[in-house]
Amino acid sequence: MQTITKALRKIVLFCCFVCFGVGLGLYFQAVRDHFDTVSAPVGSKVRVDELVYRTEQEKHTLDSNDNSNLVQRKDTIDNSGAIKYLNKYKELFGNTTVDVTQADPNNPDTIKTWWQGAAMIDWYIHSPLRYTCKQRVAYGNWGVCQDVPYSVNRSCLVYSFGINNDFSFDDAMVDQGCEVHSFDPSMNQSDHKRGRNNTFHNLGLSNTNTDAFLPRRDGYVQDNQVWRIRTLKAIKQMLGHDQRVIDVLKIDVEGHEWTVIDNLIETDMFRYVRQFLLEFHLFSDWPLKQDYVNLYKIYTRLREMGFREFSVGPHPKTLTLDHFNNQGDSEFVNVFFTQP
Repeated sequence: MQTITKALRKIVLFCCFVCFGVGLGLYFQAVRDHFDTVSAPVGSKVRVDELVYRTEQEKHTLDSNDNSNLVQRKDTIDNSGAIKYLNKYKELFGNTTVDVTQADPNNPDTIKTWWQGAAMIDWYIHSPLRYTCKQRVAYGNWGVCQDVPYSVNRSCLVYSFGINNDFSFDDAMVDQGCEVHSFDPSMNQSDHKRGRNNTFHNLGLSNTNTDAFLPRRDGYVQDNQVWRIRTLKAIKQMLGHDQRVIDVLKIDVEGHEWTVIDNLIETDMFRYVRQFLLEFHLFSDWPLKQDYVNLYKIYTRLREMGFREFSVGPHPKTLTLDHFNNQGDSEFVNVFFTQP
């Protein structure tokens, strides 16, 4: 009887030690999970040895072996020529409390005021071209660089955002042999096929997804409208293009481009883009001047990630406080592009 009792005690003690060990392991795993969550929150950017990781919103962990979330290169850009723009804008809009000599055009952290941000954006549209395209071909009212390896050939894919009833670019890209998708929610047209290899979508591009967007009124929207808008990631999924390269992405969306570009960077969508055609807008009343420094930093990130201008087209500008207006067209090649 005593032998049986001793055996039962050993079994009970063994079970206790096993339970304790399992519980302790679960505790330390929970602690590790907690700190992992704190150190890499959803949507964060984590720098590891100068590599920038961009996590998509629905992802909860960073996989160091997943190159799709890794921007490995950063373009080196000399913006020293921007100092004359900073000086000019200081004369127009500055005051004695801000010393422009403290602003380093090669260091975004030193750009502090709205007019400094505006000066840097102005410099970007007037600075020397950073890629010399030997074969720039006009397609409608835009140009495409046909240099290898950026050349656009048959079976290409083109997304064109912002039409305003001018399909000249879209039609020219169809003639090039491309599959073209045209987007504009301001035209009050339903989705339809426009003929050979071109589809029109009554849909806008944004940094969010909603069917109830109320646009601001401007020269293109003069009545009350409600738009369907989607992110580029959502649109690619909707069209079944998740992993397809966009050979040419054209965006002319009247001031909405800033939040769109920011979203394309954060969701890593630019890695699918071979060429990028952009019209940027700084209207007198929108975006707000208090946002200009952030807009400049968004533009800076775009250039640093390998998008180099091969053509620019500044528009006439107004440099007065009450009627400030600056717009321009830029055509980029993605010099860091690799086939996904």
